[in-house]
Amino acid sequence: MTVEELRARHVALLRARRVVDHLDAPGAADEHTEGYRTWTQVASDPLTRRLARLVDVRVRPAAYRPAHLRDQQRTLDALQPEVLHLARAAGLRPTTPVLAGVFPTGTLDGLSVPVPGRGVLVLVDTAALDLLGGVLKIMTGALPHYGTPPLLTASQTSYALAEAVNAYLYGNGAVEARRLPGLSGQRLALVGLMSRRATQFLLAHEVAHVLAGHLVHARRRTDPDTPVGALDAQEVGWSREHEADRLAATMLLHTLDDLAPRELDVHEPCLVAAVLLVLFLHEVTDRLAGELGLAVPFAGTHPPPVRRVRSLVGHVAAHVRSPRALDLAADVATWLEEQLGGVRDWFRRVDEAMA
Repeated sequence: MTVEELRARHVALLRARRVVDHLDAPGAADEHTEGYRTWTQVASDPLTRRLARLVDVRVRPAAYRPAHLRDQQRTLDALQPEVLHLARAAGLRPTTPVLAGVFPTGTLDGLSVPVPGRGVLVLVDTAALDLLGGVLKIMTGALPHYGTPPLLTASQTSYALAEAVNAYLYGNGAVEARRLPGLSGQRLALVGLMSRRATQFLLAHEVAHVLAGHLVHARRRTDPDTPVGALDAQEVGWSREHEADRLAATMLLHTLDDLAPRELDVHEPCLVAAVLLVLFLHEVTDRLAGELGLAVPFAGTHPPPVRRVRSLVGHVAAHVRSPRALDLAADVATWLEEQLGGVRDWFRRVDEAMA
């Protein structure tokens, strides 16, 4: 058996463990989520209907939609070889087959699941991918420096974010927030670029564990509170999680090596902001989950997101080359923090409505 045949066999064996590949063929009736047709429609329904939509997510479990999961899987299938190529370009050579699969894990962190004799399966949460894209879309629609006038008012922004976070926290990895209208121009380009970079970082972090040999020394951790019940993953310790963050960021920063100074000034801030957005959202959703009394799957296997942000910012600051590389990330963090009050207010109203 040649090396390529062996690798293909490993991939086939790993693929058999992915939830998305075992779903039935998509049905016609339930294969799309209700969406807003125009930006003026966002949060324009009567208050009772907006509250009812948030309550529904909490009390009516939704079915996983095969077409949506397959779309997400196609994204991972496209990005996974890119990340492995980035590792090789950075002088790191993966020797273990790695395959990424969408899976409702309940956490923004990817989970590494070694399959003895076969490779490593990286589980990426279905709801995390929705949350990343949704928040970026809302942010670019709300802030004036991505286009004037903004597409969303302050009240529309609060409700749209509440929908996105509510779906993430209560939707069991199956619920998408009501889809927002399409973007164009600078907004579309920025959301596409940052969504791709953020997802690359999720994958690169898990690949870094493989490259650094962390999984050899890991211990199995089982959590019974994921959206699909008990699930196993590997716990490697906080110091190794910080190391994986740094390795992943380094891999991605290497993609900018050949850019001219003017291009670097444009692309480096977007890359840094996308990488840190994953941790910013992790911190915000964990904080809200704690306030709401919700279990966070695999809590404690990673350092607190605030510590990860502080550590990674220090690492990135020492390696960036454009003078304003961290400015966009700071703007994103400030914007998210400012929006938390509005999201909390919607959640309080939901609690009152359910009571």
